[in-house]
Amino acid sequence: MQETKNRKIRVLIVDDSPLIRRLLTEILSVDPIFEIIAHASNGEEAVKFARIFKPDIISMDMLMPVMDGLEATKTIMQNFPLPIVIASSIYKGQEKLLAIEELNAGAVAVVPKPEGPAHPDFIDSSLKYRNVIKIMSEVKVIKRSSRVKSMPDKESVPCKSCTTLKKISLVAIGASAGGPEAVRIILENLEHPVKVPIVIVQHIDPHFTDSYASWLDSTCLSNVKVAENGEKLSAGNIYIAPGKRHLEITSYYSIKLSDEYNQEKWNGHIPSIDLFFDSISRNMANETYSALLSGMGRDGANGLLNLRKNGSFTVIQDKNSALIFGMPGEAEKLGAACKIRSPYEIAQEINYLLNK
Repeated sequence: MQETKNRKIRVLIVDDSPLIRRLLTEILSVDPIFEIIAHASNGEEAVKFARIFKPDIISMDMLMPVMDGLEATKTIMQNFPLPIVIASSIYKGQEKLLAIEELNAGAVAVVPKPEGPAHPDFIDSSLKYRNVIKIMSEVKVIKRSSRVKSMPDKESVPCKSCTTLKKISLVAIGASAGGPEAVRIILENLEHPVKVPIVIVQHIDPHFTDSYASWLDSTCLSNVKVAENGEKLSAGNIYIAPGKRHLEITSYYSIKLSDEYNQEKWNGHIPSIDLFFDSISRNMANETYSALLSGMGRDGANGLLNLRKNGSFTVIQDKNSALIFGMPGEAEKLGAACKIRSPYEIAQEINYLLNK
C-alpha cells in the first residue's frame, strides 16, 4: 500500500519547441507526484522513447517535424498502447480536425497548451493541464488495430430479460474518451439517411465540438449538426450536444439545453450522459435504443440502468473494442445492459430494428 501511495506518475513530454518542453516540465514539477522521464522533439523520438522508457502517460504535441503527433499516436497505439494526451495550441479552422483525428487514433484527451507565466490565465491553464495528465495517467488503454473489423466476432445472442422494442423513435448514444472512433464506426455502418433521429452526448473539449460534428458529418450521408435549444428532433438528423451545456430530451421530442451561464457539473461533466439518459427515461424510454460507449468514470451508467428499467433497449460497448471500459464496465456491474456489443454490431442491430 505504501508503494502505491508513493508511486510517481512517469511522464514523457513531446514537443518540438524547447521553450514549451521546459514550460510543461516546470508546470508538472510543481506537483511531486510527477516524474519527467524524458523529452522528445518530434514524433519519431516519441515512439522510440515510449518503447524504451514505458511512461505512464505521454503529453504529445500535434504539429512537429520528422513525424507529427498523429502518426506517432497511431504507431504507439497500434504497437505498445499508452495513455496519450494531446497538448495543442490549435483552435482554428481546418486544423481543429487534426485534434479529432488524434482522438480517433486513440488519444485519451485533447487540451490546450498552458499559457506562459506572464499570461493572466497561467495558473488556471496550468492547473487544468496537471489535472488532465494526472487523471488520464490512470486510464488502461487497449491496442488499436490499423484496420477496422468489418464483421462481428460472433453471432448476436438475444437477451431474454429485455423486451424487444415495438417501435424505435430515437437512438441515444453516450460516449467519452475513446468514443469518437466508436461513434464513427457506428455512423459509417448505418443505412443512411437514418429513419430516426440520433442524439449523441460526447465528452469533449468545447473548443472542438463544431469540428467533431463536421468530422462525423463527413463520414456518413445523414446530416450531423450541433444541437440547438428548442430544436425539434427530426429523422435523418444526427445531433451532437454542445460542449458547455447539458442536453435533455423533452416530452415534445425536442432538445432542451441548459443555460450556459447558470449550470453545475453532473458527475463531473457538462454535458452529462446521466442527465441526458434520465430525460429520455421520463419521456420516451420504451421507444429508444440506448448505447453507452468507451469512456473513463461512471457517467451514463446509472442513466442507462434507469432507461432499461423504463423499457429502453440498452447496449454497452464491449471490452475488446472499447479504448477505455470504465463507463461501460460500470453499467455492466449495475446490470444496465441488455447486450454487450462492438460498434459495428451496434450499427447492424440499429439497421435491423429500423427495417424490421
